[in-house]
Amino acid sequence: MKEYIQITVVFAILLMVIPSIVFLNTDRDLPARDEPSSAVQTKSENSVKIYFTEQKQIREFTMQEYMVGAVMAQMPADYEPAALQAQAVLAHTYALYRMNAEKSRPTAELYGALMSDDRKLYQAFFTPEQAKEFYKDDYEKAHKKVVDAVNNVSDKLLTYEDKPVVIAFHAVSDGFTRSAKDAWGQDIPYLTSVESKPDTLLKQAVTKTEFTSSQFREKLSKSYNDIKFSDNIHSWLNITKTGEHGLVTEVSVCGKKIDAQGFCEVLDLASQSFAFETSGDKFIFTCRGLGHLVGMSQYGANEMAKQGQSCDQILTHYFTGCKICEKSRSGS
Repeated sequence: MKEYIQITVVFAILLMVIPSIVFLNTDRDLPARDEPSSAVQTKSENSVKIYFTEQKQIREFTMQEYMVGAVMAQMPADYEPAALQAQAVLAHTYALYRMNAEKSRPTAELYGALMSDDRKLYQAFFTPEQAKEFYKDDYEKAHKKVVDAVNNVSDKLLTYEDKPVVIAFHAVSDGFTRSAKDAWGQDIPYLTSVESKPDTLLKQAVTKTEFTSSQFREKLSKSYNDIKFSDNIHSWLNITKTGEHGLVTEVSVCGKKIDAQGFCEVLDLASQSFAFETSGDKFIFTCRGLGHLVGMSQYGANEMAKQGQSCDQILTHYFTGCKICEKSRSGS
């Protein structure tokens, strides 16, 4: 099988903005005030309907098929079994969370489905056809490994105060994960900053990105057309706010304050944990970590698994105060 750690960046691209968009662009996925007190619904837990936007078609998958397709789209398949199991539990939890959200307030654009294949709004998922195309000759081996992981945790979900949690995960941190409050302005009690020391050992987690002054101006101007750029490029950019462990939360570009998440999206920076310098006509950014840095670090989870930590131990480390709940999906 390929060394999928070498394509961690491919998975990181899928993970960069999904949960933050769910939180910040709509309140639909936040827990409804009139949500039933028994948040773990069981009557409709046997299947997941996904709306495919290009085909304008809904396809239905068993929960097991959904969990397998989600894990194959979200985590390198050569990761340790316990790490894959943790990712599978998150996939199961996400599906149940979406069920509750749609029962409370259905999304008209989903036409009765739980989610769509729009990765800007919902978590990544591979159909069997997509998984085969992605993994190519390694598909059978990767598929078997993921199926084994899913089968080991098929009834598990992650809960906080007996409710399925809002899941969040990223490819690799810079040694610490970040709170949802710092990264997205959403105070979610179980998405806090925790240590993930092994992540600092991954060389691919430190990236450098360079822009000429004209490239920097062009990219920013497309999204923020009211910025007035001066002749002195060294005065253009300042970091104006940081959060815990130095996470950049706000920058100023020629006096215009910009949320750091939006800034990173415009420049396609690897994370909000960055520093920059100007050299001649260039801006040079050094980013640490890959993804939004909230929730479970997948690389950290894999290193924990290598050290003998279980799926449950991984999840309760990265999701503060959460519990692993086992529920039968028999439909009873």
